[in-house]
Amino acid sequence: MVSKSEARLRIKELHKLVYKNSHRYYVLNDPSITDEEFDDLFNELLSLEEDFPDLISENSPTQRVGSQPAEGFKKLQHLEPMLSLENAFTDEDLEDFERRIRDRLEENEVLEFCCEPKIDGVAVNLLYQTGSLTKAATRGDGKEGEDILHNIKTIPSLPLVLDSGDKVLPELLEIRGEVYIETKDFEYLNKKLERDEDKVFANPRNAAAGSLRQLDPRITSLRPLKLFVHGIGSITPDKSLLPNTQFEMLNLLSEWGLPVNSQNDSVLGIKECIDYFKKIEHDRDQLPYEIDGVVFKVNTFKQQLDIGNIARAPRWAIARKFPAEIGISFIESISFQVGRVGSITPVAELKPVKVGGVVISNASLHNFDEIQRLDVRVGDEVVIKRAGDVIPQITEVKLKKKTKRGPRVKPPTACPSCGNALTREEGESVLRCTSSDVCPAQRIENIKHFVSRNAMNIEGLGDRIITQLVDLELIKDISDLYTLSKEQLKQLDGFADKSASNLIESIERSKNTTLSRFIYSLGIREVGESTALNLSLFFKDLNKLILAEEETLLEIKDIGPVAARFIKEFFKNKKSLQILERIVSSGIKIAPPPDEATNQQLSGKTIVITGTFSEYTRTQLKEELVNLGARVSSSISAKTNILLVGESPGSKVQKARDLGISLMEEDEVNELIG
Repeated sequence: MVSKSEARLRIKELHKLVYKNSHRYYVLNDPSITDEEFDDLFNELLSLEEDFPDLISENSPTQRVGSQPAEGFKKLQHLEPMLSLENAFTDEDLEDFERRIRDRLEENEVLEFCCEPKIDGVAVNLLYQTGSLTKAATRGDGKEGEDILHNIKTIPSLPLVLDSGDKVLPELLEIRGEVYIETKDFEYLNKKLERDEDKVFANPRNAAAGSLRQLDPRITSLRPLKLFVHGIGSITPDKSLLPNTQFEMLNLLSEWGLPVNSQNDSVLGIKECIDYFKKIEHDRDQLPYEIDGVVFKVNTFKQQLDIGNIARAPRWAIARKFPAEIGISFIESISFQVGRVGSITPVAELKPVKVGGVVISNASLHNFDEIQRLDVRVGDEVVIKRAGDVIPQITEVKLKKKTKRGPRVKPPTACPSCGNALTREEGESVLRCTSSDVCPAQRIENIKHFVSRNAMNIEGLGDRIITQLVDLELIKDISDLYTLSKEQLKQLDGFADKSASNLIESIERSKNTTLSRFIYSLGIREVGESTALNLSLFFKDLNKLILAEEETLLEIKDIGPVAARFIKEFFKNKKSLQILERIVSSGIKIAPPPDEATNQQLSGKTIVITGTFSEYTRTQLKEELVNLGARVSSSISAKTNILLVGESPGSKVQKARDLGISLMEEDEVNELIG
């Protein structure tokens, strides 16, 4: 038997040999030894570790899979935030992106960009300390994610220890990457799940996400996960250990043994970026993995630093997304869904078809005028269009000669949820169930709206839980949410003492809200977030709104006769008032808007908003601005003073430039709002 000192040296040598050959096999696809020779090395390592268990290190190749399932996912704070990316959908958007960069840098020289295919996977953050992998987390909200170290270690292409050769490694290094599953592996995985009568995944991205969220790493190890790294976060002591450009940095990460996409390239000028995008778009179907676009980054780190970030995204990078994809499918049936205010929406149930990397099995037909326009029928072959996360829609019926079609779709005469009669108001294309008091579907949708993020924001109360609460008659309207007990919640599937306590705490937190949020949460027909804000600013008190006459409501900005009628009808309804009384008596605290403007830079200014913002919804941002004395408009004109620019802005940016209007980005807005 070998001595302990001999074993220590051989184990260290075997670590290097196994990692080196794993990298050649899984990353470079260029093995230098046979599978049998690799197995011999791995088995020798196992044997030595069995004889000397105190020599087993956390980063040994034998320790990729933990022996026990985790109890749950802890939260991990990222040392540097994981930012999102602004999106571009046209060549003109890319040209605007370059123009914005030039304005920031005040340079006329040709810009160099690093071009990287945008992997449609799961973003992860890896922490290496003195070259050893010590932490791994999902992106989460960009500031903190879930601890997935026990699962990320099962990915064969990921080195647990970086191979620096004779170079100095950073003491601490955050590496950003994307976990994915190749298309052929995904198809094989789903076939296996089907054979085992398990639920299949909708697309490779969902499969990767589901695999990373397994509490038992032994299950994750059976999933064909792969990884590409594409960036860094925090680095200690500083970035002097890295090259000067993004492209050179990717090459260095590859030298350290990390998997880097071979399709990455560096180009000069936005025209070459557009050429690169067209090439990748052409080659997309030949790639072994799914991508949804291309990421372009200013290549030089110094220029990146000079250009800077906004709150949620870097100004020096952009994702050029692929255009909407289409697919062909057949309509198997058409059903009717009931909305929050009783509207009946026809939905086409489709033979499942993959469109844009997602399996589509249904599509909204919007209303019965749309059915008539398309003349869509059960059994028809149809064209499905999908763009990003937009709801799939049927754009065309493909008619074939001499093919017998099914009968025309007839609108229902009774509500599919409660069975009561439907009405269709003059001038409307929507059929509606007006029996909201007894209609289960409307009750469920109304509660979903009440608890949603921009309303009362009750976290943990999802669709499935709400449906159970209504089915078990534990809640009959929104006021019953505030009388729920832990014992009642524990009757629901999947609820125990801890989960019931968490939901009760979330409901309690929702009792502190603003007047505009509360008005919006009531689900009054024609009262969206913007109208709710205008009502709160005008009345500043719920009781004054309840007593308001239609004539007074019509004085308020953007409220016409139809909205005024629905608002008045809601507050005249005896049941609505009883529900309000029960909610208020439960201890809810509704904060009115402030009385006076408090910001001289914004007071009296006309402001237009474009894009999305990380800290606010569009209406929340509008509320903050109006509270500070600004006037928020929806369209740009010569009278506009400021355009607030968020992520993925539209054409308003160029129009503002043409008119000489000041542009303000999210970090500047946050400073003003405080």
